[in-house]
Amino acid sequence: MIDKIIGLFQKPTEVDKNGSILQHRSYTAVQPIEHKQKYFEHPIARNVISQRIINKYDFIDFINEYKTNQTKIFYDQEHIKAVFNYSSADKADYGDSSCTMSLIMTRDFTEFHNHIEKDLSQKEFIRILKRMEPYITAFDDKQVEDMDIIEVAENLQATKNINSIQRNTQQAFILDTEVSAGNSGMTIPRFITFKMPVYKNDLSLESEFRVELFLQGGDGGFIANLACYKLEQSVDETIKELTSQVCKGCDGVDSFMI
Repeated sequence: MIDKIIGLFQKPTEVDKNGSILQHRSYTAVQPIEHKQKYFEHPIARNVISQRIINKYDFIDFINEYKTNQTKIFYDQEHIKAVFNYSSADKADYGDSSCTMSLIMTRDFTEFHNHIEKDLSQKEFIRILKRMEPYITAFDDKQVEDMDIIEVAENLQATKNINSIQRNTQQAFILDTEVSAGNSGMTIPRFITFKMPVYKNDLSLESEFRVELFLQGGDGGFIANLACYKLEQSVDETIKELTSQVCKGCDGVDSFMI
């Protein structure tokens, strides 16, 4: 009777000097970590991955670490995504474990893209010519040196007045110009070829863009317009090549455009 009365005043649990949790009436002794796992942590039912990576080579390494027989790669204009648990013909799955590489354009290509099909003042055209100098590979389909690009830009910058603009037999442009030294004729190319990386994901992957230059005389200067007829096609081909390189680095994984 006395034991029952004493038991009514005992705490439901106690912690002994070793840190063990003692339940009332010494039913069990539970270690703290086991107690936590049992009452506070939820068991992991599935291994679900959701990762974002920018660098192409890191992306390939990550896919190779986690790929399964059901892994598939899907891509569009903005992302390349590997789904590790995609459903197969004979096995359904959740399709929610993935790694995504967002396609991020370089700053230089973005600036180049923003100047296509846009009327440029003489000053703007000279600026973009100097800015893109490292990526200019040819004038009128003939290889150029850095000094040739600088010479054209400097001569254009020295031009004060444009008397007339006409094409010669080679279809380049002859500007009848007035510069500080007097009247002179200056020839500038009709076609300019650029070669540059499009995406930050792989700066070693370069694409070529052949641009046609149109000129129109203006008050004391000229208006330039750059036309790249295969701009979007070249970007699409770059995405396909980037995806192809990822798949080659991940043996046994197929890719699909969405």
